[in-house]
Amino acid sequence: MEKSSYFHSMLCVVVLSFVPLAAVADYEIKSGNLTGELGLTITAANLYADHINFGSGRIDLRDQTMTGQQATWQEAYLKPNLNLNYKLDSDINLILGTSIVASQTFGDGDAGGYTRRSDGRTSVEELYAGIRYGDWKLTAGRQNYSIATGFIIMDGNLDQYQDGTYYIAPRSAFRNSAVLAWEQQNLKAQLFTLGTDYDLGSFKMNGANLDYDWNENLTLGLTAFKVKAPSSDAAPKDGMQVYNLRALNAKSALIPALTLNGEYAIQRGRGDGVSYQANAWYTQADYVFDGLPFQPTLGYRYSFFSGDDNLQDKQRRSWNTLSKGYIGWGTWLLGDVAGNYALYNSNEKVQQFSIKSQLNDQLTFGTIYYQLALDKANYFGTPVHNRRFADEYSIYLEWVPTTKLYTSLSYSWLNPKSAAKEAFGDHKNFSAFGIYLKYRL
Repeated sequence: MEKSSYFHSMLCVVVLSFVPLAAVADYEIKSGNLTGELGLTITAANLYADHINFGSGRIDLRDQTMTGQQATWQEAYLKPNLNLNYKLDSDINLILGTSIVASQTFGDGDAGGYTRRSDGRTSVEELYAGIRYGDWKLTAGRQNYSIATGFIIMDGNLDQYQDGTYYIAPRSAFRNSAVLAWEQQNLKAQLFTLGTDYDLGSFKMNGANLDYDWNENLTLGLTAFKVKAPSSDAAPKDGMQVYNLRALNAKSALIPALTLNGEYAIQRGRGDGVSYQANAWYTQADYVFDGLPFQPTLGYRYSFFSGDDNLQDKQRRSWNTLSKGYIGWGTWLLGDVAGNYALYNSNEKVQQFSIKSQLNDQLTFGTIYYQLALDKANYFGTPVHNRRFADEYSIYLEWVPTTKLYTSLSYSWLNPKSAAKEAFGDHKNFSAFGIYLKYRL
């Protein structure tokens, strides 16, 4: 309780500090051929969950103790960053980037039991160097890298246990990585080798990515890579080959308010004593009613992630999420409650209905309904008779008064259906409330 009160006091100080800082620009470095930027990100969240795990209670994942049906916790981090560019001549530039994350969880720890109040640490996040020559760019070290919407590759770190801050997740850089990128007009290509942290499995992804922008009306993409991973009986990945095809931001002059997106991916190959036979895909449509007040955007998406109905054989049919990321509400965290604490984009079928309205230049209101079902009739190995899992309802309000400050207020509740009731042995609505704040100096 003492730590929680201290955090609330510090949060007030941070919020009040936005008033004088709002007019301060990013600090730019200029000295001869050297240019750069020095920045600071401050992020905090206050979170509350009730009827955790549908009423069966919160489980601390490190010692398996039950800690009650409710949890109130806070998360915060500071992230200073530095990016430098040194121009050798008209074609060659040297690049250097680094950032540090200082994170902390307070209160009861997150609802999933991934963190406790004592969790948090200060560590180097990004540290990379590189060279840019004409259309080419090579970077190596600890760096961020993402493909498209983060359906498969975006986040190289799982923020849990000693990292703290499971919900706001400040760490995402890939370790021991190298990216060779080429870009010319509408075509972009990269060769990459990316390493993840220990909590994600310490695996490497080695492959290539290609994107083609077709007159700003369609972006076509292709990704192929192979996974090298330590041996794991619970979640084998070694030898996995992943292929991804996508068509994003498709628009038509006939219906300019409509945007279509879709991806299809497969996991094949053999290694670690097993073979892989998994697939995942989605199709999405968004329509903007720009002639109506508040210009509402109506969206629908169907997502599929294969499951496995035989967990004892040597074939893995369930989709492995690898290093998926988060870019906004519902992508690729499918439900603020379900996506964080119940289902994780594997053995899952999701219908998603959304509506978002721009109330003014600073305020956005949105609501999302998720209809969640299992692909195969088991929940992480526990057999269930009905694959219908749950429905989640989320409402959120975003306030963005400046380009530097982002805040949101959200409330979500997960209503259990047959599969969830059978797997958890309870039937209450699992709800979560959150206040989130991010400031970039």
